[in-house]
Amino acid sequence: MSLAQQPVVSLELKPDTCTIGDDVFCTLTVLKKTTLVLNYPQLNDTASFMPFEIRHIEKLPLEQRDAADNLVTEKLRYTLTVFDTGMQRLPALSIAYSDEQTRRQDTLIVPSVRQIYVVSALDTSRKDIADIKPVQTLPLPTWIWLVGAGALILICVVAYFIYASLKKRGKKIASPNIVVTKSPYETAIEKLQALESAPLESQADFKKYYSDLSDAVREFLEQHYGFPAMEQLTSEIYETLLRRRPREEAMLARQLLEKADLVKFAKFYPSALEAKESLQLAYRVVEIAKPISTEPLTSVKG
Repeated sequence: MSLAQQPVVSLELKPDTCTIGDDVFCTLTVLKKTTLVLNYPQLNDTASFMPFEIRHIEKLPLEQRDAADNLVTEKLRYTLTVFDTGMQRLPALSIAYSDEQTRRQDTLIVPSVRQIYVVSALDTSRKDIADIKPVQTLPLPTWIWLVGAGALILICVVAYFIYASLKKRGKKIASPNIVVTKSPYETAIEKLQALESAPLESQADFKKYYSDLSDAVREFLEQHYGFPAMEQLTSEIYETLLRRRPREEAMLARQLLEKADLVKFAKFYPSALEAKESLQLAYRVVEIAKPISTEPLTSVKG
């Protein structure tokens, strides 16, 4: 390798088939002069490996290749993941570098030649998809029902005597206005359950399905986390969630909303199986923030 030559890069991607969300290992092997400094993709670089996401970077020990020419082999192992199914191609990498000796700067392009097939987490051999079961609650012990019934009877008796006492004084008791307020979690679950029976036979059906799915998730994020998700772009929602929630949760929401954006604006129409997978992703986004108690909140207006 002469002083004017670029570093030589080879790339290895394993395995060649994986399940959505699994780890994928990409190893960069670079033969270079010791005076060259390469600017490799970093952990927070979300664009270099799209649609893959970087989970971890490990720098392997240097290997002396040719002491006379001051050549070394530098290796980096990237742990990636991907949330799209089908054949996914690793994009071309652009790596800037500089020579500390000559102050020369240049950019190395690693062509896109590696690809991996990503399969769904669902059992694709099945011809039907079972509906998602509703949230189950554990049965209460008998003594709790008895105590509750006794308390209800006592409240009714006390209310009756208060009413009778006020009536005798010629006063009328006003019936309180009970306002039932549903939590963002309950509202989102109801909207997602309604989509389980939505038709998926035409392009118009898919567009409405993903529009309703996106609105339900955006409204939940806005009401639960308190930021204007209904007005923000998907990338803005992702950045906001990254500052408040773990990266994995932010990735789930971004993956779902990006798929919905493709259907709504790019005329991309997935399969019925992918639509059901998107609905499952929406449930996961909502279930992560499931409240401890899902009983309706009530407020009394005087």
